[in-house]
Amino acid sequence: MLQKARAAFPFTKLRERAFEGAFFSVALIAMAGWVYFITLLLVRLFLWFFA
Repeated sequence: MLQKARAAFPFTKLRERAFEGAFFSVALIAMAGWVYFITLLLVRLFLWFFA
């Protein structure tokens, strides 16, 4: 029983790190999307203001 737990330990660590990496990448993509959206709104505002 103890050997099974030891054998499963690296896979649980790998699974936890994969979950953290997936969450981090989704958060980065979401932040990049918001930056793009806000930049696009600012550009449209400046074009409307100066046109």
